[in-house]
Amino acid sequence: MRKYHRGILAILLILLSSYCLLSFAMAATMPDYALNNADQLAKKFGTWLKNNRDPVLGVPYSHVGDPRFKHWAITYDSAVVAMAYLANGETPEAQKIIDAYINASEIWRLGGVVEAFVAEKPLKVIDWSVRSGANIWLANASLRCYQKTAEKRYLILARRIMDLMLILQEQRADSQNFGGVALGPAGDPQYPKDQHINYDLNKPQFKDVYSTEVTVDAYATFHLLAQITGEVKYSQAARRCLKWLANNAFNREEHRFNRGYNDKFVASDVQSFGISALGVEELDFLETGLAEKMASFIENNCLSSVTYNKPEAGGNMLVRGIDFVNKARLVELGRGPLVSFEWTFQLANSYLRLEKDFLQMGDKEKPIYYRQKRAELLSQIVEAASSRDGGLAYPYATMDDAVIGHEYRTPISSNFSAIGAAYAILALREYDPLVVESK
Repeated sequence: MRKYHRGILAILLILLSSYCLLSFAMAATMPDYALNNADQLAKKFGTWLKNNRDPVLGVPYSHVGDPRFKHWAITYDSAVVAMAYLANGETPEAQKIIDAYINASEIWRLGGVVEAFVAEKPLKVIDWSVRSGANIWLANASLRCYQKTAEKRYLILARRIMDLMLILQEQRADSQNFGGVALGPAGDPQYPKDQHINYDLNKPQFKDVYSTEVTVDAYATFHLLAQITGEVKYSQAARRCLKWLANNAFNREEHRFNRGYNDKFVASDVQSFGISALGVEELDFLETGLAEKMASFIENNCLSSVTYNKPEAGGNMLVRGIDFVNKARLVELGRGPLVSFEWTFQLANSYLRLEKDFLQMGDKEKPIYYRQKRAELLSQIVEAASSRDGGLAYPYATMDDAVIGHEYRTPISSNFSAIGAAYAILALREYDPLVVESK
């Protein structure tokens, strides 16, 4: 009987392994599936977003299914979802989101917008911190709405936010952080913990922290605003951002960007964002071939194939994508590799930037190479999408309630997150918010 049971167990393990490999193999044999079905897939992700938002304000619910975040609208998520609607050709849906931030005076403080609020009546601020990154993305989304509609309120909002970023940008030429944009403004003196990381007095204040992601985001948005308005102060600010990136973000030994000033940790999204925002030619000023070296760094250090228990599949499947951190840091964090759907789609968009840049440069082989990489990555990652609420969605990551490695944890089991669906749309529609097209 024991031999019989062992035999049955062996058969079950073989069947499970075969199932895990099936979706991965299917995507490998159909590398253009996502690109060939991009319109249909993007619309399905859009359907899920529209079915999981506040019916009045139009803002997305950031994490659906995790009761700790019930009806939370995180500003960064709202901005990216607005641009996903634009990418899907649904401009009025994007306008609803941006208008909600324009009209809700209670979510403004310290010159910017708070990190998160609960989208209910009455509206309730849940995270009072004001962070540069989320505000910059909101400004970017507002500028994209302005480009679509020519309605001045969107330009006014973007100016308001980016003028705050001008204040937060270090402009003293003798400073080590010259050109960098601080993580946020100073806090309200009445509340000592205000604008400290995690509201912890033992941790730095936002005004003293300079991150690569914020400065990359600021560069792209200053550049876009300068292009739209023709104002020199914004183009000068963009050039100062490049100075900080060269002096503080660029890791010459590892051919990548550091996470921030005096912070050599790896943030995988920073590499993708850097490629998207700066492109091949700008990165070549730092080091010849740097854009491709950054892409290789992600692939070699942050890309993994992990077993994912897809909710409705009744079993496991293999998913290939990037983690929030590099593999070397996983031991310190005490967890195995995971896949962030959001950050994997960001990598796909960085491949698109490489594809377009090399095409424009007249290269014959590299555009084909990066298109193939993008197509294969997208085709296998869309296999992991779950059918929910009439559309498609993803959890925040393949691992629930796991330490991310950059301040937060992933939501609990059974969550589905707006940011994954939004970035799926952006990648499928070949819409990269960090790319500023030349006029």
